[in-house]
Amino acid sequence: MKRAKLPVIDIKKYGGKQVAIVKGKIVASGVTTKEAVEKAKKKYPQANWQDILLVSVPKGLTVVYFI
Repeated sequence: MKRAKLPVIDIKKYGGKQVAIVKGKIVASGVTTKEAVEKAKKKYPQANWQDILLVSVPKGLTVVYFI
């Protein structure tokens, strides 16, 4: 299974929001998942649901490790 490339996410800018990532880049954000997906689909209409990675960004600092 290929792991998606994750960009650095600015917590000050995106804290408490849902972020949509396509091809390793943040392409949209929203308060709800639906809002983030709709914005991402507007920018990338050819993207299907497998191309859009959704990340819920915490409001505070959190460290996430991928092993």
